Amino acid sequence: MRNCPFILTAIIFALFAASCSQPTDSDADSQTYSDLYGTWVFAGYEENISVLGRSEELDDDRYGLVIRRDGKLTERKNSGWCGTPPITYANYQGEWKTLTDSLLEVTVGYWGGTTSYRVEIISLSYDQLKISYHYTD
Repeated sequence: MRNCPFILTAIIFALFAASCSQPTDSDADSQTYSDLYGTWVFAGYEENISVLGRSEELDDDRYGLVIRRDGKLTERKNSGWCGTPPITYANYQGEWKTLTDSLLEVTVGYWGGTTSYRVEIISLSYDQLKISYHYTD
């Protein structure tokens, strides 16, 4: 029983040391993108920036994205070449990967085949995503 305070002190020290460990690169990546994963629907524009809001599901009649942890995505967008209302939307499957901490590369289907573009993350919070699209040809 004389060792009991020593053992208790050792356990408390071990717990304290474990809680003070340095984050790894994978921890930083998951913290950077943890708010990005999920469903986003178009909420409006601010100058040349698209504003998306978090949603439970994609809407039938507006643009949206589902961004998954595994690098897959679903983009809900115009289902045809004509952009004159009324616009019909469809879901297109694709993939995304990180280029930098604020730049994504997206490859996704559309009504005419497959396209690639970059998405710059302007700001990200749990309920709002502000992005800018960069198309290259």
